Amino acid sequence: MWNLVQEIFTMPGVAGACVFDKKGGQLCGKGHEKLSVGLLDTLGLHTARLFQMGKMSGLGINMAQFVFDRYAVLAQSTSSGDFFLVLCAAHADCPQIAQTISTRIAASLPVELEPVAEASEESSVQAPEPEVCPAHLQVMLDKIEQALAGAIGPVAGMVMHDYIDLWQQSGPAVPARLVELTNMLVDEIGEPEAAQDFVAQIEQII
Repeated sequence: MWNLVQEIFTMPGVAGACVFDKKGGQLCGKGHEKLSVGLLDTLGLHTARLFQMGKMSGLGINMAQFVFDRYAVLAQSTSSGDFFLVLCAAHADCPQIAQTISTRIAASLPVELEPVAEASEESSVQAPEPEVCPAHLQVMLDKIEQALAGAIGPVAGMVMHDYIDLWQQSGPAVPARLVELTNMLVDEIGEPEAAQDFVAQIEQII
């Protein structure tokens, strides 16, 4: 994976490239000196939670792309449960970078078959996730609405209500699916900077 880190890091617009384990611990990586200390590690933890929530809800998320501050973040999981994360500047060719990551990871699958067996064996003995009470879910929804109000103003309550109805129609109202709801809400924010601020706040909530 270190060879892939080095290859991706040399592509135009890439500010950082790292490999993380499924718990968000950095295994190896490389980032520009201008990046804030600990930024890649923070993104790794949040992305690990994203993949974990996807697994809990049965979505099977293997790739994610989102905006953080002024960067685009690309994340691709591997068969062993680790994931590759790339931090891109605005002018970077994100589709090309994502394609390169997917191609290289797919080419390395035979090498990673043995760790996959170990990962599945480990996951089989893990305790089930505790259920989250509805009151806790409501607290999270209230915080999301507050963040949305900061982005679009007093109409946030009505917008939130409409999208919660749509969200509940497509599946159970559980914390593991809050990422889907917030992705829907981001589309309602017209200003890119306000959308970035909203996403940053949501990452602290979920």
